[in-house]
Amino acid sequence: MGALPILRAATDPGVAGGQYYGPGGFFGTRGYPKLAHSSRQSHDTAIQRRLWTVSEQLTGVTFPVSPGPGRRQAAP
Repeated sequence: MGALPILRAATDPGVAGGQYYGPGGFFGTRGYPKLAHSSRQSHDTAIQRRLWTVSEQLTGVTFPVSPGPGRRQAAP
């Protein structure tokens, strides 16, 4: 079932932005996708920025990122 949660999140018209889907079975390790709660760390903007920066460094690919609606650009 590996990619099913990602496919559901990307293609289900009923999914809202910011929702997280994971396996709905045994301790969230297997099964069909269901709406799940993401970790507190996944909402930490400092961790998000670091992940983005490291990903760009490792891949050699950069993407301009702008803040979402109603958000200000953070100081570097």
